[in-house]
Amino acid sequence: MPKSIPWLYFFQNIGMALGTSVPMYYLMYFLTDYAGITPAIVATILLISRVADFAFALIAGPIVQKSNIRWGKYRSWILISVLLVQIGVFMMFINPDISLGAKAIIVCIGYILQNAPMNSLITALYGMMANITGSSMENRMAISAKVIQGMRAATIIVSAVTLPFINYVLAHGVNGFLIVSMIYGATMLISSLVVFVKTKEFDTYGPSLKNVMSVSVGQMYGQTLRNSQLWVVLIANSLSTTAILLIASLGIYYFQYSVDNVNMQPVSATILAIVACVASFVMAPVAKKIGKRNSAITSALFGTVCMTLIGLFAHQNVWFYIAVSAVLGFGAALVGVVGVNLFLDAAEYQLYKTGKDSRAFVMSLYNIPMKVGLAVSSPIAAFLLTHSGYKQEIIDGTLTTYILNPHIFVRWLGLLLAAIYLGGLLLYTFLYKITDAKAAEYVAENQRLMT
Repeated sequence: MPKSIPWLYFFQNIGMALGTSVPMYYLMYFLTDYAGITPAIVATILLISRVADFAFALIAGPIVQKSNIRWGKYRSWILISVLLVQIGVFMMFINPDISLGAKAIIVCIGYILQNAPMNSLITALYGMMANITGSSMENRMAISAKVIQGMRAATIIVSAVTLPFINYVLAHGVNGFLIVSMIYGATMLISSLVVFVKTKEFDTYGPSLKNVMSVSVGQMYGQTLRNSQLWVVLIANSLSTTAILLIASLGIYYFQYSVDNVNMQPVSATILAIVACVASFVMAPVAKKIGKRNSAITSALFGTVCMTLIGLFAHQNVWFYIAVSAVLGFGAALVGVVGVNLFLDAAEYQLYKTGKDSRAFVMSLYNIPMKVGLAVSSPIAAFLLTHSGYKQEIIDGTLTTYILNPHIFVRWLGLLLAAIYLGGLLLYTFLYKITDAKAAEYVAENQRLMT
């Protein structure tokens, strides 16, 4: 593997994170405050779009797995998907001067176009890893490390630059959301095009692979449903993703109601983004040394301990909260560095057990934990707020919000998240059996089968 390949993935993930950041963080604000679409219609758009996105997530794997496009089995979908994603982003933020209903339809189509092709893009990018790395576990670790490092680097840029950039453009009487999303989108297009060009030698279809690749769609689903190791990774990742989304969505309530210092929220976010980026580099050699399974176990242990400490002691001490969250960031970096490889090992395990290559389909499920987290975190957040005494009242014509028991809110949140991380810890400790040695054995045998 050329030494440049991991860096291609690094910059592609920066581009991908930037190219999807404006709709991810600012779409609802744009639709309600600038496009004039009511919250009820926005909620309907998101519901319809997420159902369509989840449905496509379940079929993206078989589509990529069974395809044989002239530009390459995986590379073709990188190019197609990125173009569709950016068309979707453009449609969401164009905000034409038309009726509200027509505008909502355009946004809904754009949202689906932006999100659904991300499933085939992720499938193609990470499905191609097996072709690029062959049987080298070291090469696979090098790529997965650069994936998380690219994401973390982009998070700093998004946190520090995006909103000021949007406001600067808006101040000049121009649609800042559209302009910034297009500029960010250009980085996604260019970085993905470079990957498309530079990986040509790794994405060819050989007739000798016909027997191994002749797996029906029914077999893909059936074999995957029986892949116990994949289910462990899916459930554990869904738990950790739910925890991360809950921390992100409820963090603002901690600063506003528990410590009564909402201005510390962006300070905390920037500090933790920088720490997370540094941690992704520092913890990469640690993860390589202790192995993927032990990295996942240790990361879940960090989450369990840190969230217990936050739940018990972070009620009014914001710097204690930031310090413990920073430690949690180092723990999260461990599983982040190996994350893609956990799915790839499960895919190799399935090929080893069945003799049928469904690896692209298995890698398409890498997106599922995020979708599960998005679906589950909102009801949990509403439950926590309700049972902590969250109130909305009109006082002197002004909407006033408060939490009757902010300390109870922090305690419930911290201990619930600790329990979620503990679930992942138990899963990896007692049910996940793929060690690095076993993974290398599976890959070696699969490579022999493919030649």
